[in-house]
Amino acid sequence: MEEQGKQRWTVVAVLFATMFLIWGPVNAGGVFFLPVVKHFGWSRALFSLLVATAPLAAGFSSPAIGSLMDRYGERRIMIAGATMVALSYLALSRADSAAAFLVTFVVLGVGITASTIIPAALVITSWFREQRGLALGIAFAGIPLGGTGITILASHIVQRSGFRAGYFAMAIPILLVVIPLLALFMRTPPEGQKTRGAGAATGAALPGLEVGEALRSRSFWLIAIAEVFFATAAVGLRVHLVPFLTGVGYSPTLAAEVLGAMFVFSAIGSFATGALADRLGGRATLWRVFFAGAAGIAALLGASHLIAVAAFIVIFGLVRETHVLPIAVTESLGAKRLGTLLGLLALFTTFGFAAGPVIAGRIFDRTGSYTGALLLFIALAIVSMLAMRATLPLAEETARIDAGEAAPAEQVTLR
Repeated sequence: MEEQGKQRWTVVAVLFATMFLIWGPVNAGGVFFLPVVKHFGWSRALFSLLVATAPLAAGFSSPAIGSLMDRYGERRIMIAGATMVALSYLALSRADSAAAFLVTFVVLGVGITASTIIPAALVITSWFREQRGLALGIAFAGIPLGGTGITILASHIVQRSGFRAGYFAMAIPILLVVIPLLALFMRTPPEGQKTRGAGAATGAALPGLEVGEALRSRSFWLIAIAEVFFATAAVGLRVHLVPFLTGVGYSPTLAAEVLGAMFVFSAIGSFATGALADRLGGRATLWRVFFAGAAGIAALLGASHLIAVAAFIVIFGLVRETHVLPIAVTESLGAKRLGTLLGLLALFTTFGFAAGPVIAGRIFDRTGSYTGALLLFIALAIVSMLAMRATLPLAEETARIDAGEAAPAEQVTLR
């Protein structure tokens, strides 16, 4: 038992390193923006469109990748995904046309999905019943911490040696550290010891709904609504945060520092919300996270005062929901098809990622202010909170589905 405990925390450490070294370059993407645009003479709109293909590819590939992990296991898919990410950065260091960037960003997006969030959630959910939220929080803290550390490294390399050297450097730690760690230490527990379902018995099938049953459930669609609305609000705000703050009178440097401070508090938030999920459960934690998100955005309505910005950094910075989602899904839909269901939900999240920045930009273009966007994002976060509160535990969802299937049978018998 002690050996198994050591092994599962080793897996968490490997996942933290994976998140740090794969998501770090993703979060450092802004460092490459202007050097690439200047080198090729492209418009910012063109390169933004090329970059946007990565998250779109990530989202649209999520259902297929989730299904593959349910079939073949997480380890092989993660190694393949990490290899795709590393090769993508090597390709970006040699790319010489918009078409090359486009194809490479598509491959990069698919690789990120296959190697990080969904498989990490599945592996930890399999290993942990107790302290599951803490383990997820530790692993997912690698995302914001990687954003802080790798951004500094990438900026230094790009300034000294150019964007091609910077992209090349992003691939090396993945090739030399991430892939070997995954190959050597990434394991899932034996089938009879998996703990994806709370109370799963040794040797018993994992509890939960099949995909078709989940798609007929109330909770799946409530979770989907909560995810797409909150992703719209959170990503739309983050993308436009620096322009918003400079527009109300802050210097670009200070505005960028606010964004950096958010990354630091996001790491703290990963631990805090993970521990909270261990105490309250995933569904109860998520609706509180969404409420905090609404409160954090509301603080920006007073952004002309520095204390309001500080409140935003603390409240919104602590909002971390990605690693709690698998716990909430398991509570409502079970773990039998968790990989596929997380993949389907990631598709909804992608819509929010794409819509949020566009909506905020359109509102600003029409009104000359971000106030309307802030109010809309507050409303969307509140809807997310209400939707998550309305989800049901697995036992109730199963009973509702059984009742719905029994009704037609009774009608046939009566006839």
